[in-house]
Amino acid sequence: MAEYDFKLDLNVENNSHTQLVKRIPKGSRVLELGCATGYMSEYLRQELDCHVVGVEYDRAMAQKAKPHCDQVIVGDVQKDNWLKSLGDEPFDIITCADILEHLRDPISLLKKLPEYLKEDGRLLASLPNGAHAALRLELLEGRFSYEDTGLLDRTHLHLFNYHSLRELFVRAGFRVDELSYTFHDMADSEIVRRLENLGLSASDKALGMFHTPEAAAFQFIVTAHPDESVSIEDFPALTDKPMESSIEVYRNLYDQLHQTGETAATRLEMVNERDQLLQQQRDEMHGLIEVRDQLVNQQQELNRVLHETQAKLADQQAKNDELSHQYKMSERAVRSMGHEKDAVEHRLNSAKQHLHDVTNSTGWRVYTKLMLPLSLFRRFKPAIGGLIKNPKMLATWVKEARRLYKAGGLTAIRHRLTDHASPTYTYSLWIKDVEPVGLPKLESIEALNEWEGRPLISIVMPVYNVEEAWLREAIDSVLAQTYDDWELCIADDASTKTHIKRVLKEYETRFKRIKVVYREENGHISAATNSALELATGQFVGLMDHDDVLAPHALFFVAQEIILHPDASVFYSDEDKLNSEDVRYDHYFKPDFNPDLMRSHNMICHFGVYRRSLLEKVGGIREGYEGAQDYDLALRCLRELDTRKEVRHIPWILYHWRAIPESTASGADAKSYAMKAAINAVKDDLESRGIEAKVSESKLIAGMIRVQYPLPEVQPLVSIIIPTRNGEALVRQCIDSIKSRTDYKNYEIVIVDNQSDDPKTLEYFSQLASVDGVKVIRYDHPFNFSAINNFAVKQASGELLCFMNDDIEVISPGWLDEMVSQGVRPEIGAVGARLWYPDGRLQHGGVVLGLGGVAGHAMKYTYEENRGYMGRSVLVQNYTAVTAACMLVRREVFESVDGFDEENLAVAFNDVDICIRIYQQGYNNLWTPYAEFYHHESASRGAEDTPEKQRRFSGEAQYMLDKYGPLLERDPAYNPNLTRCGEDFSLNWKGVEED
Repeated sequence: MAEYDFKLDLNVENNSHTQLVKRIPKGSRVLELGCATGYMSEYLRQELDCHVVGVEYDRAMAQKAKPHCDQVIVGDVQKDNWLKSLGDEPFDIITCADILEHLRDPISLLKKLPEYLKEDGRLLASLPNGAHAALRLELLEGRFSYEDTGLLDRTHLHLFNYHSLRELFVRAGFRVDELSYTFHDMADSEIVRRLENLGLSASDKALGMFHTPEAAAFQFIVTAHPDESVSIEDFPALTDKPMESSIEVYRNLYDQLHQTGETAATRLEMVNERDQLLQQQRDEMHGLIEVRDQLVNQQQELNRVLHETQAKLADQQAKNDELSHQYKMSERAVRSMGHEKDAVEHRLNSAKQHLHDVTNSTGWRVYTKLMLPLSLFRRFKPAIGGLIKNPKMLATWVKEARRLYKAGGLTAIRHRLTDHASPTYTYSLWIKDVEPVGLPKLESIEALNEWEGRPLISIVMPVYNVEEAWLREAIDSVLAQTYDDWELCIADDASTKTHIKRVLKEYETRFKRIKVVYREENGHISAATNSALELATGQFVGLMDHDDVLAPHALFFVAQEIILHPDASVFYSDEDKLNSEDVRYDHYFKPDFNPDLMRSHNMICHFGVYRRSLLEKVGGIREGYEGAQDYDLALRCLRELDTRKEVRHIPWILYHWRAIPESTASGADAKSYAMKAAINAVKDDLESRGIEAKVSESKLIAGMIRVQYPLPEVQPLVSIIIPTRNGEALVRQCIDSIKSRTDYKNYEIVIVDNQSDDPKTLEYFSQLASVDGVKVIRYDHPFNFSAINNFAVKQASGELLCFMNDDIEVISPGWLDEMVSQGVRPEIGAVGARLWYPDGRLQHGGVVLGLGGVAGHAMKYTYEENRGYMGRSVLVQNYTAVTAACMLVRREVFESVDGFDEENLAVAFNDVDICIRIYQQGYNNLWTPYAEFYHHESASRGAEDTPEKQRRFSGEAQYMLDKYGPLLERDPAYNPNLTRCGEDFSLNWKGVEED
């Protein structure tokens, strides 16, 4: 039901929810049927002071709605069991917002409602129009396609037009007081195009039928009250009034935009004139500087001649007269040049003064003030276009712009606000402004190309029936490499298109470093790649597709990494995609090698470079894994390596993956067989390692993989350690949720009471003393999170330790099964969970070192439907650290690092510190999205809001910076091209953002 989790925006008039809310008087008692996540309820309670009772079928949504309602009833409105929970007091308003069309018998529900309405109470309802112009055209075209959302939502059981709407309410015994609607009026050009495609004439009369109120209405808005005597004739007619009112609003907005455009054009003319004047001054100044430099060079040359002449005078007395004459001539020339130099310097000083006068003039100040807004206008042009098409985003943009301006001024707005409007445009700016900064300089390239022992890199490229232009672009990108020691090995897989052989013969003839083998039979990509591998003679082999493009510096960075890390055998880089117009987009800035992320998807992919002896050892590409053959190859190679030492990540975009309909780059659905091949590759890899696990496609994100590891035959005891002080309500909620929502059976709960003195809390603890599997221990010392947990571990019996805050509430019953199955893996250290704020935003998706200083939570504040950067908020993966708000670790691992640091980190960063120490012991820490909790964050301890707490926090932060400085600056689970100024994995603008 995630598609019905909306955000209420009352700034948008042409919206059914806005229309319903505006019909509810302040202070009303409201029954909201189908309240979803409570987005309407929240406004009714906070802004209109209404008493709201919500009814919701979906338990997860009902849970999210609870904070926004006075009462939430979980029930099916088509049954009667929920009615008894309503009580005896009737309601002023009952709302049915987009629910009647989902019911098998909507009349039956409506007939039940009068009993619960006051005498002057009203029913408010919204329903989609089943006779909208778009559906009429679909029927003419022979289509009637149900979709996930919209008018033809798959869950709609009824479609209502104006006439069936009348019948619905009259039969249910409701008199309609007001009938309105939201509208979506189709453009004439679209209607004409579709009618003409059907061979129909688009006459004025025909067009008129698509613009009547019944055709333009998108959703009906109904206000009604019970009246058994009502008849069809009493039902209100549809009018043009809703459209007329809205048209007037848009006409006013258009006039304002037109005036703004004229003003901008006038200002642009002034700017262009000032640009021309300034450029003339610059050109003149540059010309004078060039003349001065020429004269200086001439003077230096004359001085050199003068010195030579003086030396010869001493050695050649016999030629004294002639040399004396030359000397005098030279002196005169020098004096002449000196005068000319003085004149040029005088003109240069005059030009500088003139430039100073210009830049301090009123005109210049006008220019600089105009330049900024116009520059911003050009930067935001794609966003403004989207805003005009979708005006309801305006309020969101204004709020975001204010936040960004406070954080970093106009620079932050320019580089961050455009992210929301056009990711491709923002990435293009990044490519232009940031990417060139770190590219290799000419002297570095020359030095590497002269390096003794530099590696020969063989690029292997299978080719089959690719477009000629794309094939040429791929080969040309290899020829354009700044690093010289390479060879290109191509295998034509019996292509049937005639241009393939012609192009390959052309390149093979012109360039000796390009080798081609022409296969007689088509064997698909695996066989073709192996044929190309047989041509390779380099120590290292890079895999490249026939339509992709290498960055010019790709092999330079690979060769440099090989030289710096001679023991490594696998190298991979960051990558992005190319669309059909060669525009780069969809960047993937990867972490350093991440074993569990690698089992979620092929994170190595492009650009992958392998030691040739390693490829020979594993037998090259295996046939039968087409679509994921490179994934299978990588997994087989990784089994042979110490991945922390022998796998190197190059954090540069070295490969541009062309996204075309036939390519897996165009999306997860592009090749269905690729998913099956990827699952088989991971299964084979696990089996070869002696690991039993279930491998399947992720249910959280298409095209990705989930690996489910088995629990031990004998379930190990888990000690769930919960520190608390005077938190009776929180800890009761926490324990109740563990008891009622935990499938795993073998656990104990250890409550650590840190000097509670609240009678209710103490009474609750005394009750827990008699509960099996729960024990309460007392810690009578000042609060020290590290010391409290270390103390509790000594009292706990489990071989697995689960540290949990008292403000945690379990969501998923399989949480402990998932965390234990991950935590017992011998290579895993700490296991972290997916934590949500109660309002449905992500609180913890892993910890990124260096984020905001010491560390921060990955992708914080994103909603469930947001899969995060490259799916990372829904994929099992390794992070250097996870939060101890809910963290599981084996006792042997915990004790091997001497537990939490209670001496230096009493409150903050103790979980980050222990995770880093576990990581440094060689374990991989892991985060899983399949163990889910609500985290009522800091509900028990509160914020760092006193001078003492702030001093303590600053000291602990400084301790972490001193101890782990380099690691905090370069988290292996993150990427230096992504920002450390925010949690959203957006681009790092380096000089723009102080990262």
